[in-house]
Amino acid sequence: MDKFERITIRKMVTPSLYLQGKGAIYYLGQKAFTFGDKAYVVGGSTALEMAGDRIKKSLVSNGIEVVGWRDSVKDCTYATINRLVEEGRHTKAHFVVGVGGGRAIDTAKVVAWKMKVPAISVGTQCATNADASAESVVYTEDHRYLETLVLPRNPVVVIEDTEIIAKAPVKFLIWGMGDALSTKFEAEAFAKARDKRKDAEVPPTAALALADSCYRSLMEHGQKAVTDLKNGIHSHEVDEVIEAVKLSSAMAFENTGCALAHALHNGLTRTGQIRGEHGEIVAYATIVQAVFENRPRDDVRHLVSWCDRIGLPTKLKYFGEPSKSALRIAAEHAAEKDANSKNMPDKMRPSEILEAIDKVERGAF
Repeated sequence: MDKFERITIRKMVTPSLYLQGKGAIYYLGQKAFTFGDKAYVVGGSTALEMAGDRIKKSLVSNGIEVVGWRDSVKDCTYATINRLVEEGRHTKAHFVVGVGGGRAIDTAKVVAWKMKVPAISVGTQCATNADASAESVVYTEDHRYLETLVLPRNPVVVIEDTEIIAKAPVKFLIWGMGDALSTKFEAEAFAKARDKRKDAEVPPTAALALADSCYRSLMEHGQKAVTDLKNGIHSHEVDEVIEAVKLSSAMAFENTGCALAHALHNGLTRTGQIRGEHGEIVAYATIVQAVFENRPRDDVRHLVSWCDRIGLPTKLKYFGEPSKSALRIAAEHAAEKDANSKNMPDKMRPSEILEAIDKVERGAF
C-alpha cells in the first residue's frame, strides 16, 4: 500500500441488546443478570413512580439486589452526575439502570462510565433517542447547553416497554419525532463532509439506510400515531414511531453525526431567549438546515407541512421570538464554535445561517 494512501474506516456502534414491546420491562432482570447482581437505579421521580415497582420486581426475581435507588434526577448537570457517582461507588453496584427520559438516562450513562460499570436504559417516554446511544448532553444548572460527552460504549441493554411509553403524554412522542426528524438531513450532510474531506472515518451504508428509514417511518406513521395516542389507542403506528425514534434515529445519528440542525439548537439554547423542548427546537432547526442546503422547494414545503400537522414549531414565534442580537449569537455559535459544524460539507458563515432563518420566517423557499 502506498504510504500516502489514506485508510478509510467504517465504524458501527450499537447497544448489545435492544428490546421493544408490551411488557418488555419484565425482561430487565433476566438480561441484566449477565452483568452482575447489584443494581444502582437512577431516574426521574415520575418515571420511577410509573415503572419502579415493575423494575424492582424484575430485578429481585432474577436474583439482583437493588443497592441504590435515586428518583431525583431532573437535569443532566455535573453537580448531579458527581453526586450520583459518589453514591454509586459507595454501593459497589455492578451496573447502573437509567430510567426515564433523556435527562435521566444521559445522567445514568455518564454515572456508569465514571463508575466503570455498564449502563442499562429503560425508557418511559418517547421524547428522546438517548436510550441506545453512547452520548450524553450536559447542561448548566440553568439548563443551557454545555457540551456533549462521547462515551466509550453504548448501554449494554435497552428496554422500551411500549405499554409504558404509550401511556405517557402524547407531547413526548411529538418531541421525539422532532428530534428524530433531523437524522436524515444531518446524516446526509455528514456523509458529504466525510467524502469531501477524505477523513479516516466514513459512515457505514447501514447507518445512512437507518436514517432514511427513520424519516420514511415518521412521514408514513407519525400523524396517525399522534392521533391514535390522543384517542387512547396503542396502534401499530405508535410502535413504528417508537422504533424510529428509539432505535433507527439513535443508531443513525450516532454512526454518522449531527450537523447544522443540532449546532443551531445548541446556539439558540445558549442565548437564554429560547423557550422550548429539545425536539421542538431541533425540528425548527432542521427546516433551517434544509433551506440552508437549498433542498428542493417541494421537499421543504412537505417538511414544514408535516411539522404543522404533527404539532411541531415552524416559526421562531413559538419560542418567544428571540432578538436579532440573540439570533446572531446563535448563528455565530452554530457556524464557528459548535463541534457539529464540522459535519457540514463546507465551512458555514453566520450570515448564511441568518439568511436561511429569515427565509424560513418569511416562507420564502
